[in-house]
Amino acid sequence: MAACVTFRAYIVFIRNKKGDLSTERKIFNIGLGVFSVTACWGLGWLIVVPTLVFNLQCLYLLMSSTAIFVGLYGYSIHRPTFLCFALPIFICQFTISLIPPIIFPWPILLGEFAFALYTLKMASYFSDSWIKTVSLKIQNQILNKDLELERNIAISANITKSKFIATASHDLRQPLHAVNIYLDLFEAQGFNPKDRINFLQIKKSIHSLNAMFNSLLDLSKLDSGSSDKLQKPFELVELASLLSSTYTPIASIKNIDIKFEYVNSMIDGDRLLLQQLLGNLISNAIQYSLQGMVLVKFTTVNHCLHMEIKDTGCGMDSQALEKIFDEFFRVDTTRNMHDGLGLGLSIVKRLCKIAHAELAVRSELGTGTVFNIQTQYLTSTLLNPAKEYDRDVSTHSKNKQEVLFTTKYIAIFEDDPTIFDAYQKALSQNGFSIISLPENSAELANQLANINHIDCILSDYRLTSTTGDLIIQQLRDSFGVDIPAIIITADTSPQHIQLFSELNINVLYKPIGYSEIVDAIKSLLFKNP
Repeated sequence: MAACVTFRAYIVFIRNKKGDLSTERKIFNIGLGVFSVTACWGLGWLIVVPTLVFNLQCLYLLMSSTAIFVGLYGYSIHRPTFLCFALPIFICQFTISLIPPIIFPWPILLGEFAFALYTLKMASYFSDSWIKTVSLKIQNQILNKDLELERNIAISANITKSKFIATASHDLRQPLHAVNIYLDLFEAQGFNPKDRINFLQIKKSIHSLNAMFNSLLDLSKLDSGSSDKLQKPFELVELASLLSSTYTPIASIKNIDIKFEYVNSMIDGDRLLLQQLLGNLISNAIQYSLQGMVLVKFTTVNHCLHMEIKDTGCGMDSQALEKIFDEFFRVDTTRNMHDGLGLGLSIVKRLCKIAHAELAVRSELGTGTVFNIQTQYLTSTLLNPAKEYDRDVSTHSKNKQEVLFTTKYIAIFEDDPTIFDAYQKALSQNGFSIISLPENSAELANQLANINHIDCILSDYRLTSTTGDLIIQQLRDSFGVDIPAIIITADTSPQHIQLFSELNINVLYKPIGYSEIVDAIKSLLFKNP
């Protein structure tokens, strides 16, 4: 027995560890090792049992039956291996029990026979169960691999889509930016009436394209987590006044009344986020309404700001209502009413998530749509707030005028001569002094040695031999001051949005007209006088 146990240990722990053996050969070796051990139990029946007294014969029967029962769990996973384990014992046991002289009475023999049948039957059940379990596990692994493959394909497709949109957006922004700049160089008053109408139609189409690109930009900002977040107290009249001044003229063109209902109060929240969020909803309401009214109502629910935007537009059915927050989704019946990309409501949903606000919508086809937004921005009442707000606006305007009286020096980095000339012309007309500097690091360092100070830097991002962020950093290091800077770029990737934010560089995204660039510089200088 000791030799057979040693032989089985050698088979399992040494022989089968060799890599050149096939799986079938390893299984055969295990069966051989198991057979050698249980054959010793069988030989015990033939050699030892006949010499024992009846009590010890019964004890040996119990021991061998226990050994078979214990091995039932360990070896029944593979039916041939279990047979190698059980048959040597059973064959020898029944041989010695049935050959005269009969050593056991018939009840014990009947029990032996029943135990043998039960053992073989249970081994068969266990074997089938193990096979099914392993088979299901393998199938699950295959399914998991297939699901993982499908998931990776979906992720890859989404990444490819995002890269395509980013690349297409970048490549289209470049020439469109030039178109914006060239259009700004024209004076519409110099055209005859017919050409002036055509020119204005061109500008209108360009503005629509600009709006589409800005929607993609807003989406990139939200994806990168780099959208501006500023939560501080403000008066509700500020938000309502800004929205009214922006969208009332647009609504009046379509003969749509836009009303703002509110009781002025102090809001502890992000005014810019609410302005963008409501702006998208109001713009949508105007776009999809042919007549009637748009109502923007501010109330307080549970001490927090609640907003309702209601229109009398075309409305939507229940099927469309389930998809309106999906990216690039547009209702088929209203495509001719709006030139957008179908990103406005997707942006609204993301902004609500950032603000931890609850968004609900209900709509009826042909009647209109109502959006309800419950924020977590606390509200508080004000005493005579309107006068205070007017006084703050007046003081702020006065400070802006004082800044304008001081000549500001603007360093420009632009490798397109035509666009550089447009910048120079526009900024000079607004009282700025222009400094033209080279991209080359050594030449730039030599020229900076003769310049006392720079008030603002305006740079394209992709220059001929370097990038705008490196140029800006070199100027800041040379003067030892964090000079206000603006980068103009067509790259809206989240990585660059995050980079510019970390470097404290303001960004303007192509396409953009030079009048907007002038306004951005003025705003930046007012903030950093």
